[in-house]
Amino acid sequence: MDYAAGGGPQSTYELDASQVPCHWAIGRRGCLVVTGSSLLGRAARAVYSWFPVFGLLPRPARPEGMTAIVRVQDEEEWLEPALRSIAIVADQIVVGDNGSRDRTPEILASLVQEMDGRLEVLTMPDLDIAALTNKLFERAAYRWVFRWDADFVAYTEGPRDIRAFRGWLLSLDPRRFFMVYPRMVELAGDLFHQDPTRPVRADAHCFVASSAIRYVYDSTGYESPRVPYWYRVLHYGQPCFVHVNVKSDERLYRSELWKRWLIDPARIAGESFDGFARRAAGGDGEVFRQSARKWAEGYCRGLKRADPALLPEYPALLRPYLKKPAYRLAYRDGVIVGREWRET
Repeated sequence: MDYAAGGGPQSTYELDASQVPCHWAIGRRGCLVVTGSSLLGRAARAVYSWFPVFGLLPRPARPEGMTAIVRVQDEEEWLEPALRSIAIVADQIVVGDNGSRDRTPEILASLVQEMDGRLEVLTMPDLDIAALTNKLFERAAYRWVFRWDADFVAYTEGPRDIRAFRGWLLSLDPRRFFMVYPRMVELAGDLFHQDPTRPVRADAHCFVASSAIRYVYDSTGYESPRVPYWYRVLHYGQPCFVHVNVKSDERLYRSELWKRWLIDPARIAGESFDGFARRAAGGDGEVFRQSARKWAEGYCRGLKRADPALLPEYPALLRPYLKKPAYRLAYRDGVIVGREWRET
């Protein structure tokens, strides 16, 4: 998939049809629905997206603005800059705590006091990730909903300022429905390196709210939004935030195991994530920590220095962390051999 030349605020394009599941069905009002992995599917979406304009489907009804929904569990490392950065564009922030055991609740409580009623925190430790996301979406009050993560840090100044993205969203036809995938740069291992297999990602998303949007598990086991056929799907080319995949060994390892668990037949059979993680690591406690350390060292050996063309500058809210980073990759003879970290 190619991004439009220049990557600026107007660099948008329709999502490659191969990324939207293809199916035929009889939709509302008896219309034949075609979506997805063909030129015909992409053309059908473009046509159907005009139906609300001509009264064939209801138009968006919520007030103009943006709600950010954020799922958290043990996100103390980047939670504060993540929420502070999205707060410059979000009229409402709804956070769902899925059972944090670190300082996450304390950080959230402090930010609730600071953000003058814009931040709402729901504690829902027993929900799976799709159900949690749907609960947060139900609380959204504004037209645009941004599924934000607790390790995303937005640019708040300069040419990548996320306010330009908000402005572009609000300029789209308010009579139509859109699903938009903004581009982000990923940091991995420490603040100075990237995973060469995915230095840039476009899986975060922002959409016009409607009761038809629901988060479900796709055929591979991952949770994702089910996009109705009358949504126009677009990408926004200019990166306006950074995914900070820079965390403790155990958090990185648990994230990796989570991805494996979602597609593992044992999950469908009822095995909990904690049970799967113990089984994969060979135990818990110190055994788990050692397994996490070993996995993280191997992961970090595959990273590369951050590409300055992709990351010409850091978001302002990340810059203080550059002075005393919690993690630094270790080199020997010009080769990454692991990662060092400092006590906080």
